[in-house]
Amino acid sequence: MTNQSKISPAFEPFLAHSLPNSRKDAIVIYRGLVAPESMPQAGTAAYFDTLKKQEQSNQAISNKIINDYQNTTRQSFYAQPVGQGVLPVTKMEVTRQSLPILAEHPDVVAILPNQKIHLIEPKEIDYSGLQKQEEQDKTTWGLKRLEIPKVWETTQGQNVTVAVLDSGVYGDHPALQGRVKDFIVIDPLGRRITASPSFDSGQHGTHVCGTIAGGKTEEGLSIGVAPQANLIVAGVLVGEATLLTLIEGISWAVEKGAKIINMSLGLSYYESLFPQVFDILVNQYGILPVVAIGNENHGNTSSPGNAYNAFSVGAVEQIETDNLGITFFSSGASLVFPADSPNAWVTKPDVSAPGVQVYSCIPPVKMDNGVFQYTYMDGTSMATPHIAGIVALLMSAYPQAPLSKIIDVLKKTAYHPGGEEQRPDNRWGWGMVRPLEALNALK
Repeated sequence: MTNQSKISPAFEPFLAHSLPNSRKDAIVIYRGLVAPESMPQAGTAAYFDTLKKQEQSNQAISNKIINDYQNTTRQSFYAQPVGQGVLPVTKMEVTRQSLPILAEHPDVVAILPNQKIHLIEPKEIDYSGLQKQEEQDKTTWGLKRLEIPKVWETTQGQNVTVAVLDSGVYGDHPALQGRVKDFIVIDPLGRRITASPSFDSGQHGTHVCGTIAGGKTEEGLSIGVAPQANLIVAGVLVGEATLLTLIEGISWAVEKGAKIINMSLGLSYYESLFPQVFDILVNQYGILPVVAIGNENHGNTSSPGNAYNAFSVGAVEQIETDNLGITFFSSGASLVFPADSPNAWVTKPDVSAPGVQVYSCIPPVKMDNGVFQYTYMDGTSMATPHIAGIVALLMSAYPQAPLSKIIDVLKKTAYHPGGEEQRPDNRWGWGMVRPLEALNALK
């Protein structure tokens, strides 16, 4: 890796109109010391003991980088670790002149500008009454189509923690009773704020949580894929959220023992170095980042969902009778990076799941015709929590299964209308997941 390749191309417009010594915040990823195979099972005492050791070693490396950087530039730049140190990431000030100097440090892997992030907004919100078929089936159409009730005969997601990085959660919702185990707000400065009771700055995070691990509505309708999974929620989209906010939330999720991180958010540009963050999650901690691919239609993708190592999700809808199709707004593209072997060709999304007319819980909303605590939403943000819940089911049933195996069976058992020879493509990915087949493939 050359020094120039460590610097995100997004710095060019980020610093274009700044003076040579004007300071900007950067996210610096550096080389950690813990080998991937040394991490015990998440949630165990041994796991948290190893995290403590990881924090100490990372902080030592971070301090060395900061000291070397300031000594070389002969300037006092503000710097602080991100989180407790479980991720080898630090926030540092840079200028146009000092950025190349920082990149020369042998322990620095990547430097990213601290740009804004945004919620991947639902395409539609519908407060209409429950569809008759779902009312009869006592389950959402997505859960029925995915055959989730059959998977529940084996597991309902017990002992698996799913982190949701979103707009927050209304944890007092009856459908989420007992499921939200921890909640925090990350403010735009990257500070962790403990808040009780938990709250949602909108509706999105609560809706997502309901699809992952919600229980039943008052009418007995099941809305959640993994109703016994544990949820930890970070409100990272409260105020002017940035990349720092997101990575602080990711660090918090790792510290809390999450095995899956659900993200329905994006950057306004393609960040070529974000895969370095996911590489730490997947290869060091065995944590799966499940990310919405975006609602910008075919030919587009949203970063970081288009990172080669993100498990990105497209949206399926029911067409007329029982036919399925990828909905028009679901993003997807094939990305070509000739110099990035072995990831020179990246096809996104990876898989697909129900993402249209998804019924789930929301904070209470007063309207002229009553108070609503549930609604339908459309979006890849609604498809993504289906996948997060399914992964929780598989991890619960087979806790010793490697993450790579779970990813592999989800892809290879998925349904694609074009058959084996046409997948993966940039509409369906490998196809709509089939959880029951994936569960059987893990036996």
